Amino acid sequence: MNEKLTAKLKSIPVSPGVYLMKNINGDIIYVGKAKKLKKRVSQYFSGKNVSIKTEHLISKICDIETIVSQNELDAFLLENTLIKRYKPKYNISLKDDKSYPYIKIASSKTGFPYIIKTRNFKKGEGEYFGPYSSVFAVTQVIKTVNKIFKIRTCSENKFNSYAIRKKYCLYYQIGRCSAPCCGYVDDKAYGKSIDGIRLLLNGKNRQLLKELKRSMNIHVKRLNFEAAIKLRDKINAIITISEKQTAVFKNEKDMDVMGFYSLDGKADVVVVIVRDGRIIGTKNFFFKNVYLNDGEMLAAFLDQYYLKNLEISANIPDEILIPIKIEDEDKDCLVSYVKQFSSKNVKVIYVESGKRHRYDIVTAMAIENAKKNFMEKFYADEEANSAVDNNIDIHGKKYIDRDKDEDANGIVRYALIALKSILHLNKVPDIIECFDISNISGTYAVASKAVFNNGVKDTSLYRRYRIKSKNTPDDYAMMYEVLCRRFNNAVNGKDPLPDIIMVDGGKGQLNVLVGAAKEFRERNKGHDIVKTENMPVLIAIAKTKVLKMKTGEPLKKISETDKIYMSDRKNEVNFGRNKNAIFLLMRLRDEAHRVALTYFSKLKTKSLITSELLNIDGVGKKTYINLTVGLGSIENIKNSSIEELSAVKGISKKAARNIYDYFNL
Repeated sequence: MNEKLTAKLKSIPVSPGVYLMKNINGDIIYVGKAKKLKKRVSQYFSGKNVSIKTEHLISKICDIETIVSQNELDAFLLENTLIKRYKPKYNISLKDDKSYPYIKIASSKTGFPYIIKTRNFKKGEGEYFGPYSSVFAVTQVIKTVNKIFKIRTCSENKFNSYAIRKKYCLYYQIGRCSAPCCGYVDDKAYGKSIDGIRLLLNGKNRQLLKELKRSMNIHVKRLNFEAAIKLRDKINAIITISEKQTAVFKNEKDMDVMGFYSLDGKADVVVVIVRDGRIIGTKNFFFKNVYLNDGEMLAAFLDQYYLKNLEISANIPDEILIPIKIEDEDKDCLVSYVKQFSSKNVKVIYVESGKRHRYDIVTAMAIENAKKNFMEKFYADEEANSAVDNNIDIHGKKYIDRDKDEDANGIVRYALIALKSILHLNKVPDIIECFDISNISGTYAVASKAVFNNGVKDTSLYRRYRIKSKNTPDDYAMMYEVLCRRFNNAVNGKDPLPDIIMVDGGKGQLNVLVGAAKEFRERNKGHDIVKTENMPVLIAIAKTKVLKMKTGEPLKKISETDKIYMSDRKNEVNFGRNKNAIFLLMRLRDEAHRVALTYFSKLKTKSLITSELLNIDGVGKKTYINLTVGLGSIENIKNSSIEELSAVKGISKKAARNIYDYFNL
C-alpha cells in the first residue's frame, strides 16, 4: 500500500457516507456505502478474513475518495446514483428490467384504464406488474385477466373510434370485454374490476376472493341473481388459478426468497415470489465478472433490486429470506429505505443452510433454482466465448468421437460443473480416466483406460494393457499392476496425470488405486508431479443390484444404482437429485468396459485361430511363421486360394490344400 493511500486511510471520517475506490489511472472501480466510513474502509486493508476476490480488488486500488452524508439513508441513495453514473468495474450491475416484459394498467383520459404488455417503463403513466419471464407468460396472464374481469385491451384511438360509432368489437362478442366504449358498464363497476386485477396480479387471491364473495352475497340478498352468477363465475376462475399455484405456507405472508449460487467469477440470483403463502412466480438474474465476495454481492443485489421495485411502485413483501449472511449495517440500511418509501416494516431473515428452520424448504428450493439457472447460463456463456476452442482438445486435435447433441444442450458441461461441487474439487475437471479389467479365470487378462476430455470421449488418450504378472483370477493384483504402469508413464511426461482417476469396482478396487498412488508418491519424493495439487482425485464406481421380494414370489431385480466412493470418505458420495454428474461417470465406466471387453475378445479370437492353424496337417510352428510373414494376417490366410498358399515359401501343395480345405469346406 502506497504512502498516499495510507495517509488517506488515516484521514477518513467515522461518519456515514460513500467511498469511491480508484485505480492508477484515476478511474472509479468500486463504490460502496457505510454507516461508519473509517471502520468499513479499514476492513479491506486489515488482512483479516479477506477473500481472494477482495484481495484482487485491493491490489488495484491506488486512491480512495469519500463523500460524507447526513445519515445511512442518504448514503444508500448516493451509492446507487454513483453506481449508475460511473458503472464501476467491481460493482455489480442489475440488468435493466426493460429487457423483460411487464403487464401495464395504463391510465386513460376516457376514465377506463386498459391492460397492455410492454417492455418500457415510464414513471407516472400507469401501474406496472412484473417483470415476467417471457412474452408468452404475459400474454397468458392478460388472457386470463380478460376472461375473468372483461377489461378493454384496445388503444385510445380504437376506443374513441368505437365510442363514436357506438359499435362494440369482437372482444365483447366473445365475452372478453365489457364494452365500456358503448356504455355497457359504468366507471364505478369498471373501477372495481381494476381493483380486482391489482389484487390478482399482486398475488392477493385470498383477499380478492373474500371481496368477491361478499359482493356476491349482497347481490343474492337483493335477488339480483344475474349479477351474482357472474361473480360466482369469477370466483370459480380465481379458485382454479389459486389451485395451480404452489402453496408453501399456511399463513398469508408475503415473502421474497433469495436463491444464490456463484462459481468462477459469475453468480446467479433467483427471487422466488411468495404472496399469501403461495408461490406466484420467480425472477432470475445472472451476473458476469463478479469481484465481490458472496455476502457483498448479495447485499449489493438487494439494494439495487428493491430500489428498482420502489421506483415502479412494485409490491414489497413482509419478509426477505436470504441464504447468505450480510453485514448488519447493509441490512439495516435497506430496511430503513424500504420503510421510508413504502411505509412497510420489512424483515430481512438469514436462513442458514443445514440448520432446521421453518423456511429452510423454500430457501433450499430457491438455491436449487439458482444453481440450475447458473449452470445453464454459465455453459451458454462459455460456449459463446469459446466456440472454436470447444472443438479442440489439449493436444490441438479435433475430437475423434464427440456426442454433439448432448454437448450442444449443455448437459455435459453442467455435469462437469456439478462434479466440481459434489466432489469438492479445486476446479472443473477436464480429463477423467477410468480403468477396467477383463479376463476369464485369469486367462487372456487385459485392462483398458477410457478417457473423457471435457466430458466427451477422446480416443487419442485411450490405452490397452496386457496383464504380465498374473495368470490367476486376481482382479486386485491385475488392477494394481495396470495402475502402477499408468502412474510410471506420468513421470517422463509421456502420459500426464488427469484430474480424476476412476476404477470400476467398489471399495476394494479403490483401496488398490489408493495403494498404487501412495507407492507412486513415495517413489518420486521431491518431484513436482507428486505434489498434492498435481495429483488426481481418486474414486471408484460400483454397480449395486437392488432386489425386492413380494409375498409368494421369488426375488426379482427391480433396478440398478451406481455408487461412487472416494478415498477420503467413509460412505458413498451423495449426488442428491443431480443425476447428470453420476450419469457422466457411468458412461465413462461403460466405455472402459467396452474397450476392455473388445481387447479381450480380440486376443481370445486370435489365440483360438492360431491354435487351429497349428492343428492342421502339415502346419507346424515354422510353417505358421512363413504363412503369417508371407500373407500378413490370419484373415488373409483364410481368404487365400490354393495357388496363393502354395506360393508362400516353405508351403507344400499338400499343406496348401489342407489349409484351404480346413477354412473353406
